Amino acid sequence: MSETPTTQLLALFQANDLHFDSAEDAWARAEHLSPLLGWVVAHFPDEWAFQTCSAWLSLCAERIQGARPSAERFAQACSGAHPRQAHIVASKLGDVRNASILARKPAAAAFADAASHLAEVWAAVTTGEVDEETDPWARARGASQAMVTAWLEHQGLGSKDNPGRQKAQGELLDLLRQARQAGGLAET
Repeated sequence: MSETPTTQLLALFQANDLHFDSAEDAWARAEHLSPLLGWVVAHFPDEWAFQTCSAWLSLCAERIQGARPSAERFAQACSGAHPRQAHIVASKLGDVRNASILARKPAAAAFADAASHLAEVWAAVTTGEVDEETDPWARARGASQAMVTAWLEHQGLGSKDNPGRQKAQGELLDLLRQARQAGGLAET
């Protein structure tokens, strides 16, 4: 029997000498974005987990110029329009990232990269093609890092600004908590 996302979350924090009594305790007190986003992503293919990620991306896109198209494209990954819809969305998000890089829009590129990480996990889980490259915890870490970069680039701070990274992580975590609360997502 594999570990639940909650067990994995608490073990991850404990391995880093951070102790929480439950996932709810971690959601209330943790200051790290990646593990909590990982907990949500580890619940894929549950639609409420997808909707939480979609809502989070939408909230972030309201604050990052040029990010709205990527958030809207991510939301399409849950559509049943095509059997491989989520794979199509993940691919198109990669195209958006590349176009944004060429257009010298680093915030939009990093945002598309974050959305792409999440879409690739959704695609793999919903089509039964999970492998090492679609590990939800690793991809959530990649999405978190990309989103922090998008947040900083939008503010003109650059991705190497350590105090800025900590502040951005906290602001993004607040938005993730809002998205989770709005969706009624609770410890399972």
